[in-house]
Amino acid sequence: MSKERTFIVRMNHKNYFSWEFQFQMFVKGKELWNHLDGSFMVLADPIKLGSWESKDPKVVSWLLSSMESHMVNNFCSFNTAKEMWDLLRWMYHQDNSA
Repeated sequence: MSKERTFIVRMNHKNYFSWEFQFQMFVKGKELWNHLDGSFMVLADPIKLGSWESKDPKVVSWLLSSMESHMVNNFCSFNTAKEMWDLLRWMYHQDNSA
């Protein structure tokens, strides 16, 4: 029996960059990266909205299942995968270009 998702690296506050890389490749492989990069715009079209509403919770569940359990409560107030992704990037992504 094969698992749909296998995260070798689980987010734990100290390993953001290796976790981020793994997660990006996983979501891109599922052709759902647009739920995290903001390129998927939910339009007034009910069919597109319905498709988005059924896929975004999948990405949310992948995000939550790829991190240590003690981190999950930090994301209970968010409604979309993009909101969660943006918070993670804000908290852990260090821009060293300065």
